[in-house]
Amino acid sequence: MDRDRAGPEDPLADLLAVVESPDRGRRSLPRLVDRLTEPDPAVRIGAAWALCRVVRADPDAVRYVTRRLAGRIDGDAPAELRLLADYLARTQHERVADALAGGNDDAAIPVRDGRPGAEPGAGGDLDAVMPEADGAMRTPSDPATFDDGGDDRESDGTPADEAVAGPPARDGWTASSELSAIKYASEFDRLTVLAGRRRRRYADVYRALGVRDGEELPVGLALFHRPDEGQEAFAEDLAAALTRWASADDHEDVATLYDWGTEPRPWAVVEYAGVTLSDRGRLPPATARWNAERIANALVEAHAGGVVHGGVDAGNVAYYGNVIDEDERQPPLLTNVALMGAVRRHFDPTGRLDPRYAAPEYFDRDFGRVDHATDIYGLGSVIYRLFTGESPYDGDYGTVRRRVLESEPPLPGAVADVPDRIDDVVSKAMARRKLRRYESVEHLAADLRAVDAGGDADGR
Repeated sequence: MDRDRAGPEDPLADLLAVVESPDRGRRSLPRLVDRLTEPDPAVRIGAAWALCRVVRADPDAVRYVTRRLAGRIDGDAPAELRLLADYLARTQHERVADALAGGNDDAAIPVRDGRPGAEPGAGGDLDAVMPEADGAMRTPSDPATFDDGGDDRESDGTPADEAVAGPPARDGWTASSELSAIKYASEFDRLTVLAGRRRRRYADVYRALGVRDGEELPVGLALFHRPDEGQEAFAEDLAAALTRWASADDHEDVATLYDWGTEPRPWAVVEYAGVTLSDRGRLPPATARWNAERIANALVEAHAGGVVHGGVDAGNVAYYGNVIDEDERQPPLLTNVALMGAVRRHFDPTGRLDPRYAAPEYFDRDFGRVDHATDIYGLGSVIYRLFTGESPYDGDYGTVRRRVLESEPPLPGAVADVPDRIDDVVSKAMARRKLRRYESVEHLAADLRAVDAGGDADGR
């Protein structure tokens, strides 16, 4: 085509201008953005390429392009538009975040000294696919109310996690921007998000597939919630906690922590498990004892390495969940190791702690500090759940707190037919005063092995 004959309405005119000079292309930014929604895919591809070339030459143009695109990023957005958004997120993360923080209205085209600026920008390959639009999180119910509610509620009292289409554009792109930066910062050869975010007590978690050294691994990509204040201190505390978790994950019953980092926000890639003990009903006595012994053994090794879990409860005992028969034996995975120690210093514990399984020292410092004895209490509460299918306590936060501080722990035998000696194990593990609890998890595990729960030696 004759370049001189390409008029302003000819989609090739703007593309040819960028080929000749990115500086000339800046003057066509509004039309280039509009070309992203043209019916012809060749035009959309050309517009996306041209915009990448422009923002690479002039990073100041990122603000304009970002704010023009923010209202268009959704599940129905053309692939070319999402590719461009991914490129911007990877190469210009801070500028994208700043632009989104300022709103998603149209911005003025950047100029400097009467013409567009020309500061050199960062490059990168346009080779990644934008994750699908993130699901909107449901608003949590009153975090001070906890019940077991079957499939309707999470272990931490929030509604069961759910991905719902159609988030606000700014929220959707902010999350996508962070995901893109994390995918390229991780040690995985490839990290692909398979499903939208789900609200957990510590983080928003995406089900993902990681590829490392040719091996495909089902993983959860966690973007940790951040406090309103002291985010830098929280990131440091969380990184220390994750380091402790990684030091304990060699045990087969501790969820593997594959990778983690703090930029663009604290994140981690963890072995994926689809359900928790809170999602399961009462287990047969032999299976319950088998689960309890495995969890106890995992804690024995963690404590031997100086690692305190700090949040042992039904929500932090996970299972792969990939079985046909619910009664099939599923090995437990102790997850979120050491995280509560970092989280409780920066968040209101009423929204992060499940009080039904929490030791008295979480509610009153007169009972001492959180340490290995706290894990023994938590293990006792989990054993209660394994054998009865219920949490040791029920009610709102204040009611549970009062009962934990003022009364002896409930006995499993009062609500279910349990093997002899289980009441003794649970009451000693959950004693209000630490000096009355088991001295170590090893001693608790020894008493568990002495329980006659029926079944064979493997607990079946």
